[in-house]
Amino acid sequence: MHVIIAGAARSGKTTISVMMNKYGFVHYKMDSIKRGLGETFDINYDDWGEVSPIMCKIINRMIKDQETDTNNDKEKYLIDIPYIYPKDISMIDTKNTLVIFMGYPNLTYEEAFNAIRKYDKPSFWTSKASDEVLMKWCKENVDFSKYLESECKKYNIKFFDISHNREEVFNSIKEYILEEEKSRK
Repeated sequence: MHVIIAGAARSGKTTISVMMNKYGFVHYKMDSIKRGLGETFDINYDDWGEVSPIMCKIINRMIKDQETDTNNDKEKYLIDIPYIYPKDISMIDTKNTLVIFMGYPNLTYEEAFNAIRKYDKPSFWTSKASDEVLMKWCKENVDFSKYLESECKKYNIKFFDISHNREEVFNSIKEYILEEEKSRK
């Protein structure tokens, strides 16, 4: 079974991906792939609504190709991607792929801002951003989280709210993935 973890930026997708490494999942950070494609082909990927279907097609191809690979049954992908939309998940063959969205729809803009200032590492771009730029970004991502939560309900896709009790929710996500994997065998 493969896993796609999508959702708002700074919601913990990479943290979950790293947690799942010890269970045999190979982490693919699609944001880096998107940036590489953009730089290689001189494409500006600022409009995620435009990028979402493209990235879903790439993910689908990765999953399809793995089915005929000699590593089939050996590699389990954990695909970490921000800013894809639940409506575009239908472009992916999910018969052997679990899709999870994460976000923080129940944080205020100020709570999101303060959490980032408190916990982000100095190497993260957010630690270098001005307060004004970071607050704008927090507003966009809290609003995006609210949108994702409602769209996941509409498309019957699992959504995890990491607004509060983040570590507990991360453990719940880990357990959910492991239970789903066990039930699909």
